[in-house]
Amino acid sequence: MTEQEGINHECKLCNQMFDSPAKLLCHLIEHSFEGMGGTFKCPVCFTVFVQANKLQQHIFAVHGQEDKIYDCSQCPQKFFFQTELQVGHLNSISVLTLT
Repeated sequence: MTEQEGINHECKLCNQMFDSPAKLLCHLIEHSFEGMGGTFKCPVCFTVFVQANKLQQHIFAVHGQEDKIYDCSQCPQKFFFQTELQVGHLNSISVLTLT
């Protein structure tokens, strides 16, 4: 079990809870493709998948940090999905700046 597993990770879009950051990321991928006919297209090479977790596996196996296309305006981090940046990362930055 990694340090982050077992801790509740909440989706800020729908308040659903997950027990690992990987499961939350997969869920955020699903939010990214809502209304797209149930397919998930890689934002880098445009390969299409029918399951969000297969796209997630593909991205981590095939594409590296340099392929991330969404830049954070608050720090040097980059992301593959806009929802990952907006919902996960920027919310955590605003919490950090408030404390």
